[in-house]
Amino acid sequence: MGALRHRLLAATALTVILTASAQSADLVTKAPPPPVLARRPAVDGVNGKIEGFGGWADWRNNWTRRSNFSGGALLSVSAPLGESFGVQVDALAASHRGAFVGGGGGHLFWRDPGLGLVGAYGTVVRNNWLNDTRFRVGGEGALYYGRFTVSGIAGYEEGSFTTFANPVFLAPNAVGFNWLPNRGRFFDMVDISYYVTDNIKLSVGHRLIGGRNAAALGGEALVWNLGNAALAGFVEGRIGENDYKGVWAGFRLYFGQHEKSLIARHREDDPPNWLKDDMFGAGNGQRTGGFAVPVIGAPPPPPQECPPCGPCYPQGS
Repeated sequence: MGALRHRLLAATALTVILTASAQSADLVTKAPPPPVLARRPAVDGVNGKIEGFGGWADWRNNWTRRSNFSGGALLSVSAPLGESFGVQVDALAASHRGAFVGGGGGHLFWRDPGLGLVGAYGTVVRNNWLNDTRFRVGGEGALYYGRFTVSGIAGYEEGSFTTFANPVFLAPNAVGFNWLPNRGRFFDMVDISYYVTDNIKLSVGHRLIGGRNAAALGGEALVWNLGNAALAGFVEGRIGENDYKGVWAGFRLYFGQHEKSLIARHREDDPPNWLKDDMFGAGNGQRTGGFAVPVIGAPPPPPQECPPCGPCYPQGS
């Protein structure tokens, strides 16, 4: 009986060992499935930014060369529309070439923060000195690839201002002006950005505003993370046709739902506010000029020189 009992105990122990080994092998060969990662929303809650800037722009025109300091503020507020869509409202209030310029814009878009953005865009900007209200409508897009971002808007632009010749250039017997109404045209604003680190961005791009081309250069760095808010500094420049040059700098104060790096704020919160280019490009499509319509039967007028007094209406004003 003792020998039989020992054999039964040995068989039971062997069965337990084999069963445990099989279960261990099964656990090794059948790993648990990876967790399902939910796609991030188009906009990470209500967020926004306040921007202050100041700078200088200069361009050559037919009769004079103007150079003026400009500065102002921009505001953007973004909100989600469900998981895949978002909306943003922009505002601008600034002084440009000694005149008040104000305007607003809107974005309606689909976005995947890991892929890119597609949407519609529109703005209205008014320059009080020119008595010009200019609007732009078009599409907006962005592509995110690693540390690179390609973003831009493109569409149709038109203004309400109609240029005419400065009367000081007309001969004494002139009886008419050369009116040059605005015409609608294509516009674009495009940037290619590279994030040197998660908090430093460099960009190069193109602007076509009012029928004139310009290269766009820029840089931005997040300098202070304040939890849900962050402070960044930036500098931008433009070099374009008609000897156009410009440079300005400022700060952006971001507000959001979470503490984030600069690249995450740009891809998960508010899209770019393009209204500074609307302001600095205001009037690019204007053309001034005139011709004297002589009185019938009158002798040709003598050559006239521009008098030293009185400002000239600059091309591009």
